[in-house]
Amino acid sequence: MKNNILYRILLAIITLAATTAAAQNFDPSDTTTLYPHKGTFYADRFEGRKTASGEIFSQQRFTAAHWKIKLGTLVLVTNQNNGQQVIVKVNDRCPKRGVFDLSRRAARAIGIRGSQPVNVRLLGPEWEAAWQAQDTAATPPPTTPQNHTSTTAQNKSPKQEPQGLFDLYIGTAPTRADAEQMIRQLPEIYQSKVEPTAEYGTDGVSLIIRLGQPYRRVAPLQTSLLKTFPEAALRKTEPNKP
Repeated sequence: MKNNILYRILLAIITLAATTAAAQNFDPSDTTTLYPHKGTFYADRFEGRKTASGEIFSQQRFTAAHWKIKLGTLVLVTNQNNGQQVIVKVNDRCPKRGVFDLSRRAARAIGIRGSQPVNVRLLGPEWEAAWQAQDTAATPPPTTPQNHTSTTAQNKSPKQEPQGLFDLYIGTAPTRADAEQMIRQLPEIYQSKVEPTAEYGTDGVSLIIRLGQPYRRVAPLQTSLLKTFPEAALRKTEPNKP
């Protein structure tokens, strides 16, 4: 009996060790495995310091540190407690295994105030535009002119981006079933934001991702989705549809 118990304990230890080892490989091509971590965020003393990638750390960018994941990898982080998600780019190293250290901006975006359990999933390069849309909006523009800018360029009026808030129309489906299939083709963080609207006098269903975001955040997402949704277009957010 005692030998049987010891055997089970030993088997459990070996299985756990093998599972842990496999989970730490972080194959860049694996975009399906969920890796549980403890989500934390940087202390303010790291602001302005150089990261392992050579970039300067900013609490206002959507970045993170990890002990093993390849630098430059995009990662979808999900707060296990509330389901909120954010895309970050790994640009630094964290010495603690099992910890995913987020910038303060990224941590706040998914409701982390101290440390909370999160799942991380590696993403492919096709998510770059979605990450850029988050990151560009979070990063203030430079306040000093660039030295290499020519006089002619300085004299030109800056291109004005469209003002107001925008949603993203992705197309019209002939039936509800087709609409549901289209929604499933979206990155999962946007699926819950889709509002299907019946086309008046037809069986068609228009699909709009309700974002209510400035142009600079919605336009990169539109670009990234055009291959899958060639009709994708920006729509001004209606006052009663925030």
